Amino acid sequence: MRKRPRFRLLSLTLGVLSAGGVAGGQQTRVPAESPLPAAKAAAGTEPFPGVVATPIGKTPLTGRPYVYTLKHLTPAEMSAPDASLAAASRPELAAKAAQLNFDLSDPGWEYRQIACPAFPDYLFLAYSHGPEPNGTSKFVAALARNRSQVWIMPAVSHGLRPFDIVWSKAAAYEIFNGLLRQERGLAPLGNAPNWLVIGMCYAEFTGNHVQVLTSQPEAGPTLDLLRLDASLPQLNIQPDRSATVTFSDASRPAATIGWTLAFDPKGQITSVEQLKERQPAKIALKP
Repeated sequence: MRKRPRFRLLSLTLGVLSAGGVAGGQQTRVPAESPLPAAKAAAGTEPFPGVVATPIGKTPLTGRPYVYTLKHLTPAEMSAPDASLAAASRPELAAKAAQLNFDLSDPGWEYRQIACPAFPDYLFLAYSHGPEPNGTSKFVAALARNRSQVWIMPAVSHGLRPFDIVWSKAAAYEIFNGLLRQERGLAPLGNAPNWLVIGMCYAEFTGNHVQVLTSQPEAGPTLDLLRLDASLPQLNIQPDRSATVTFSDASRPAATIGWTLAFDPKGQITSVEQLKERQPAKIALKP
């Protein structure tokens, strides 16, 4: 894959940008309404409904960068309905996992719920078998709450990574787009107040527990983000209502991963790219 240009912080803003004009010089505007009638955008200081910025603790940077993350809940921390759904779906989940050579009867398997507020109709479970951080085997399951249906996306298989680039595979797009259609219909991504959460949920579904860099609670970009080759989360909307979501992931030691997710005018993912930038040791986020 050809090397893409680095993210440049000073050209981006935390929020929504228009990538092009329309007739008369007007910019593309984003409707304020939610595509989910029962959902309301969070009020107050949270720019993305469902996620809260939390500080990264010990860093040698001038300030404390903040990250958005999706919560991972142990079985004991799950709600009673979610725990019941996980238990009831176990036979079907085990059967589908077996087709990918994952044996859930082995007592070494553990799982965590991925709390993804952009998908209230689904329960996401991250399964792992073996020592961290890589694990012998890993996959993510999506369980439908209102019907008996299970999807599995493998990430690591028996100590190997044959699915290491699953995030860029058409099969991953197809499954995730089906979940999006169930939640949002075919509304453009620009209609979603939690567009960043949707992008983060895709990363999580493909086995990547991302930590999205931001400058919160600062009002604007910071030099530290530039030093980390990072950008603020950005939604870029084209005149035809297609869109791209970009964010910088600080989950890997001494590296910043730039994610770019492209969506068509019907809010469906068409491509995903990653760009890895090494951090100099003196400013690495983690030891």
